[in-house]
Amino acid sequence: MFEDYRAFLAAVEEAGELRTVHGADLKSDVGAITEITAWSPEHPLVLFDAIDGHPGARIGVHSFDSYRRMQLIYGFPDGLRGKELTAWWRARLDAYAPVPPVTVDDGPVLQNVFDGDAVDLHRFPAPIWHEHDGGPYLATGGASVLRDPESGRLNVGCYRGMLYDRNTIGHHLAGGHNGQVIRDRWFARGENCPVVISLGNDPSFTLAGAENVGFGQNELEFGGFLRGAPYEMITGPRSGLPFPATAEVVLEGEILHPDREPKRSEGPWGEGLGYYASAFDQPAVRITAVYHRDDPIVMGEPTLRFRNRGGAGGFAQTARRLHMLEHSGLEGIRGVGQVGPFLVISISQHYSGQVMRVADFAMAGLADRPPRYLVIVDDDIDPTDAALVNWAIATRVDPAAQIHIQRDRWCNVINPAGLTPAKRAIEDYTLGTVVIDACKPFRWRQDWDRMFSRSDIGEGWHRQAVQRWEGELGELITAPKPV
Repeated sequence: MFEDYRAFLAAVEEAGELRTVHGADLKSDVGAITEITAWSPEHPLVLFDAIDGHPGARIGVHSFDSYRRMQLIYGFPDGLRGKELTAWWRARLDAYAPVPPVTVDDGPVLQNVFDGDAVDLHRFPAPIWHEHDGGPYLATGGASVLRDPESGRLNVGCYRGMLYDRNTIGHHLAGGHNGQVIRDRWFARGENCPVVISLGNDPSFTLAGAENVGFGQNELEFGGFLRGAPYEMITGPRSGLPFPATAEVVLEGEILHPDREPKRSEGPWGEGLGYYASAFDQPAVRITAVYHRDDPIVMGEPTLRFRNRGGAGGFAQTARRLHMLEHSGLEGIRGVGQVGPFLVISISQHYSGQVMRVADFAMAGLADRPPRYLVIVDDDIDPTDAALVNWAIATRVDPAAQIHIQRDRWCNVINPAGLTPAKRAIEDYTLGTVVIDACKPFRWRQDWDRMFSRSDIGEGWHRQAVQRWEGELGELITAPKPV
């Protein structure tokens, strides 16, 4: 576990994966360096220091973008990769036990306290992350805490925040997220929505906020499980909401009810799919108090189209999906993978209609939102292998019978496909989704290999070729068969 972000940075530096950049410009350098360095596999964590106009303040980017850094956070054994790493975390999820936070009265985040007219968000560095963003973004790597006014349950989520002025920030709560539901419940009561926003923290706190734990479950307890120790939390005196005692910067305030304060334009913002999300009006957050450590470090995790997260990228989300499927009560689940735009599930077929039953469960929110493209394959197909998945689609799918288009599904609002300006204007974020049944038809799956014999080289020929030609061709002839 790491007590705070600084302890994590120290471990990253010891591992040889920290690079410090001095004097980068917030408008032109920080975003450019962040994006370009993200293209390389296993790139370092970059710490921006000596930022003009912000003495002592720093920005850390790429906290989660290498095998070693994820290993430091999750604690998995050396050498685990791919399916084995996913299986390791899935097994850990099977053993999940919540670790509740503890309340404390003091912590490093209270080294500096400002409230009322003394609040000035410009004291913290907020870069232009993408060239044509609508303005500087201060909140991109921490996490926010809200409380449901009906149940009293807490929610921790990762929501970006555009800097408006000295005491006002944006808070992009996309439709369908728990934070949006909680905010609107406060609004339905005619009240502003209390919120605290951490701008830098133990990296497990951000990962817990991004985890798809399900509505009503406690991300603070999950984060404690992830780090192996409870969070120490301070209760905000104005909001009554908890925030990490070892956080770098915490903003306390309220999401303003549109009837009390007009919405403000949020965006454009460069999304991970490679397009700018259009600017549209959102309720803003009025900050009433700021707490920060000496020489604070803001975590920056902007969305990028090309981001190589290294050998451990995506394993936790894949494991969560596999865990949910295995605990669904459905028979025959064998694996989960992501191949390009396709969420892929492999199954062992036991009865007619099983494919669509699994698809129905997955479309209910296995991937947070329903996947745009879901592919179901047989258990002889590795769902993480693009070549095999594409082969199954190419050879086992009758488009007239095995491609199913579904309409009016809750979707990812960052994808431009189908979200016309008219739909965005009324916040109608629904689209069509596709289920591709790439399994052998159940009715005659047993006859498939007899009817369609594979033309791949047999084991006998394979061994013979290796024995005869290994000396001359080496690795060219000893390369393992893909399946």
